[in-house]
Amino acid sequence: MNITRKEFLKFSIGTGGALLSGCVPSVFADDHEMTFDKNNSYWSQKLPSANSPLNENLNVDVAIIGGGYTGLSTALHLAKCFPHLSIIVLEALHVGNGASGRHGGMILTQPGLESFEIANDLKTHVAMYEMTVNSIASLKQLVMDSGHSCDLQLSGYVHAYFDNADRSYYEQYVKKVRKAGLPLEFWNRNKVRDALGTNIFAGGVFDPNGGSVHAVQLIRILKLSAEKAGVRIYENSPVIKMNEGRRNKLLIGHKNSEVQAKAVVVATNGYSCGLGLFENQVMPLHVQTAVTPVLTEKQLRETGWRSRLPWFDSRENLFHLVLTPDNRIVIGGGNAEYFYKNTLHYSGDLKSVSQMMLSELKRFYPSLSNISFEYVWNGIIGISYEEVPAAGIQGEYNNIYYGLAYNGHGVIMAYTFGAAIASMFQGKSHPWFKSIYNEPLAYLPPKPLRWLGVKAIMQYLKWKE
Repeated sequence: MNITRKEFLKFSIGTGGALLSGCVPSVFADDHEMTFDKNNSYWSQKLPSANSPLNENLNVDVAIIGGGYTGLSTALHLAKCFPHLSIIVLEALHVGNGASGRHGGMILTQPGLESFEIANDLKTHVAMYEMTVNSIASLKQLVMDSGHSCDLQLSGYVHAYFDNADRSYYEQYVKKVRKAGLPLEFWNRNKVRDALGTNIFAGGVFDPNGGSVHAVQLIRILKLSAEKAGVRIYENSPVIKMNEGRRNKLLIGHKNSEVQAKAVVVATNGYSCGLGLFENQVMPLHVQTAVTPVLTEKQLRETGWRSRLPWFDSRENLFHLVLTPDNRIVIGGGNAEYFYKNTLHYSGDLKSVSQMMLSELKRFYPSLSNISFEYVWNGIIGISYEEVPAAGIQGEYNNIYYGLAYNGHGVIMAYTFGAAIASMFQGKSHPWFKSIYNEPLAYLPPKPLRWLGVKAIMQYLKWKE
């Protein structure tokens, strides 16, 4: 079963049945869950002190729901463009509680469906690459200007493949994109082995843009930068209800405060269904990540990972690995779970998943036969039907903005969408809105069929791989 990333995604969530038919398109739903697991990732040790919750009623220009990369990037870009606006961020628990504070630490170019695959046409592929490279440069400048560290490493990354039969595809892909000006390099088996230390790959592609970052230290920089620009951030302030209007009304939990906002930004990605938003368009998929203790110099030397470049493999249910500046290995992938009714609480077997990831790490690096994990955690990513992220504006009064559905490529795309949303406020264009992907999100199959489809394809992949 050799399928592209896009075909795999459509097949996995569509196996249970055809797309919704006869439904009334709406991003809102009546039945939703407001349960969020706390961020207990390795990164979470560096979470900044929490701000006070909202305990009063407010009238503001812009209310942003969600304190992850999308929400904080949007707040920062808006505040820079419109310093006179009153802008607030409402976070249900703690900034960086979602995928922004739990991911595997990789910074990648391209939205997911264009990752080492010309999904539509070469012009679009190049435009998306350049858009994300420019965002990486902007993020790098932000980090430098902040005066704070987030272990930002931008020496590139490697996409490695297993099968010799795939060599022709990757050679031709690199040849084509290099002619179009992209700086990617095809690496043979020996070069991949020399760079990554593992000898299980047949070859790979090196992208000199991208790299790695400390997930939560980047959150801290975005938070501080947004506050410096005049944004007010309220934590432990979950939005439990939203009523659309010329002035949208948001009911905030705990203190039952109310916010009236001329504009609302939905920046909740895979957690959107918890508020009844986009639940028929964005699926919360649970994925797991782990980190080792600090490797000794001897352990690191024996891995042969001399380049220290982050990398991920070519399987549909791929693994991704990052080597941190203090010599820990962060590994994720190999498993993804979807729970019935879009459940956000993780009820899987984390111990079993941990053992699976540890076995795979030892397969990559046999010298680490005695290694263990110091932290293992779950996170939620937002998946769309065609692996296409979305940013836009909707609502009866055209005052509800959104950026979400990153399909596992969220670090740079979320930061990018913050700038894109600010461009919409200004009435200006942005590279994303000029692309063929600037379309409304497609609808997912109904939940029972969606659940059956994902279960079936994940079981197949575990058997296959």
